[in-house]
Amino acid sequence: MSRHHFGARLHDYTLLGYRTLAFENELIRVEVLADKGTDIISFLHKPSDTDFMWRRYLGLRPAGVGGHPRGVDEQVFVDGYEGGWQECLPNGGQSVIYKGAELPFHGELLASPWTVEVLEDRPDVVSVKFSVQTLRTPFRLEKTLTLRSGRAVLEIDERLTNLAAEPMDLMWGHHPAFGPPFLDDSCRIDLPPCRASTARSEPWKGGDIVPSATFDWPMAPRRDGSSRDLSAVYGPESRIADWVCLSGFSEGWYGITNGRRKVGFGLRWDSVQFPNLWFWHVWGGMPGYPWYGLNYVCALEPWSSWPDGGLLRAIDNGSALHIAPSSTIETRLLAVAYSGATRIHSISESGEVESASDNP
Repeated sequence: MSRHHFGARLHDYTLLGYRTLAFENELIRVEVLADKGTDIISFLHKPSDTDFMWRRYLGLRPAGVGGHPRGVDEQVFVDGYEGGWQECLPNGGQSVIYKGAELPFHGELLASPWTVEVLEDRPDVVSVKFSVQTLRTPFRLEKTLTLRSGRAVLEIDERLTNLAAEPMDLMWGHHPAFGPPFLDDSCRIDLPPCRASTARSEPWKGGDIVPSATFDWPMAPRRDGSSRDLSAVYGPESRIADWVCLSGFSEGWYGITNGRRKVGFGLRWDSVQFPNLWFWHVWGGMPGYPWYGLNYVCALEPWSSWPDGGLLRAIDNGSALHIAPSSTIETRLLAVAYSGATRIHSISESGEVESASDNP
């Protein structure tokens, strides 16, 4: 690894016992835990000094024997969850037994160390390939992160291979969560026209949207007969918590923009491989374990499947991915920081953001 300190650059260091790589240029700095699922724990927009990622109040647990608990249920996932952005595969939500293997809540990748291969390390571009093989299922995932000088765009190119001599089903998702100081009641969420559903494995504590309802984004039917605009972020005093699955996108993109700071985070993804967007939000709600009313957070998660009831339910409803023996799926995502806008209209395939003010 070269030691230049300008343009695009890499930093390789240890954080609480985890190998960590930071991708940095003139505009953004992104921290990745190579030894813990390639979690993105920070996505900083440098000009405004705004970090978009949520940090849970317990923070990142140190690596080691007691660092992160192991098991299959939701409590094990939550106990080791520091916030930020995870990748989930081959299961989403409830743990299940599939082909004799017990698959954990949100999959096998969450505590896994990944191998690291630096592909490019120059002032104009840095690129790193992270690779991992799941233990209970026969998958290999390669994820290449690329950052170019002068662009506030993290490029994410992925290649998933079924190593088995038999077909495999799976759920695959990205789990970025956003929190303060970026997240506040001036934030607005923009995305293409889509349908929404509140059908999930179980109702959330504190939810005010009608359960098992379907509706057009963004107006959700509330239990009291009124409607709530889901594109508007509420303050923590609202004590609301809900889960909604969005689908039917013509293209995959969203932006969440802070109106006070006029800075935002956008994601462009492949809506063919990830046709669903899970939107969960805890506006100070959800009493009791695990949030105890302490958290103010939302996540907008591209997923292959729905709802969050585990792989067997996704197979039953036809939303699971199905990969033939020795076959590969490739996909690409772009994570973008932008400024100077309060709402956006689109994010292009190259990561260009069109703000509301760009149109007459």
